[in-house]
Amino acid sequence: MKSEQPLSAEGSQRRRLFTGWVARARQPGITPTPGALPPSARPPQALPEALFCAACNGCGDCSDACPYGLLTVQQGKVVLNVEFTECDHCLKCTSACQTGALRAGMPGDTTLRPQISASCLGLRDSCRMCAISCPQRALSFNQTVHGEGQWQCDDRQCNGCGLCKLSCFHGHILLVPTGEKRLPTSL
Repeated sequence: MKSEQPLSAEGSQRRRLFTGWVARARQPGITPTPGALPPSARPPQALPEALFCAACNGCGDCSDACPYGLLTVQQGKVVLNVEFTECDHCLKCTSACQTGALRAGMPGDTTLRPQISASCLGLRDSCRMCAISCPQRALSFNQTVHGEGQWQCDDRQCNGCGLCKLSCFHGHILLVPTGEKRLPTSL
C-alpha cells in the first residue's frame, strides 16, 4: 500500500481541474486571485483562522456529525464545501467538536461570499433567483440609469450558507471565503 504524498504544484493544478475549480475560476467576470486558491471555507462557528488551525486536530468528529456531508478533513483541518447543498447552520458540527475549534459563542458565518459573473442574467433584469431564495435577504439588484443592473451583497446579513449559488440555474455565482472572523467579546 502506497503512503500518500503531498501534491506537487502540477498535481494540485490537476486536482483543481477535476474538481471544477479551474473551470469556475475562468468564468467571465469572476476573477479570483491569480495563481492562488482561495482560503478554505470553514464551518459556521469556527474560530478565526489562526486560532482554528491551532485548535483543529483533524479528528473528523464534526464532519461525521454533518447531516449533509458538507465537511471533509483536508490536510489535517476541516473544510466546508457547499457545492451540492447549502449549509443550513444546524450547528451539529459545533456540538460534536471536542477541541474547541468550533464554539457556540462564535457567529454562525462560514465567511463564504458570492461573486457574480458579468454574464449574470440578474444584471439584465431577467433573473433574480439568488436574491429571491436568500433566507437572510442579503442579496439585491438595483437598476442603473442605463438599464444595467447593479448587484449587492450585504455582508452584515449574509451568513455564507451557499443557497444563492445553488439557486443559480446558470452557474453565474462563485462562493469565495473572504474576510476574517473576529472573536466576539463574550468568548
